Amino acid sequence: MLRIICSFLLLLLAACAPLTPPQQLPDDCRAEAAPAQLPASNWLQQPGIWRLRQAVLLEIGAKKIPLEGFLRLDLERGEARLLAMNEMGLVLFDLQVSNHDQQLQRAIPQLQQVRGFAQGVAQSLRQIFLQPQPQAGDHLENRGNSRRLWRLLPGGSLGFIYDCRGELRETRLVADAGDWRVAYDQYRQFGAMRLPEQIVMNDYRHGVKLSLWMREVKQEP
Repeated sequence: MLRIICSFLLLLLAACAPLTPPQQLPDDCRAEAAPAQLPASNWLQQPGIWRLRQAVLLEIGAKKIPLEGFLRLDLERGEARLLAMNEMGLVLFDLQVSNHDQQLQRAIPQLQQVRGFAQGVAQSLRQIFLQPQPQAGDHLENRGNSRRLWRLLPGGSLGFIYDCRGELRETRLVADAGDWRVAYDQYRQFGAMRLPEQIVMNDYRHGVKLSLWMREVKQEP
């Protein structure tokens, strides 16, 4: 199993990205929130510490690798720590991530030998949970039942789509820096906040799809 995982990781640059079905946004309301209110309502921009147990599916071309992840997400400090296990309960790696750095606390020997492994996983975690984030000078585009904040970047643009309830549904980058999309779906109430039960990230440049399903959500006091 471990050799198979490592072989899949080494094929990242050669694989074709799996397809993702289009999102279904609510259409029973109109998006009327002010631009400044959109980021303010996003759970990822609220100070707090979350402990998330997630079912994870990594897809590289036609290959599928199921994992289980335990993530501690400190949104105030901009840090995440992921402990990933396989289906047998074996710890594959323990990775600490900040906005600008990462530290591999431990990993099975096979993964330690994969060049760029920690950097690749860390970048995915940043894109899903930490950054990029909307900025005060972003442009606003109205789409009826959704609103999009966006800004120009070298070679393209970065955009954030919020549905008519003010919930972040998509982050999309198409620029020199990359070509990827994160979709946030199936929001539900967890304590005082609404979080997405499903998150799907597609890295089109490297042909990788990462799907996360929330299995347990706890917020530290």
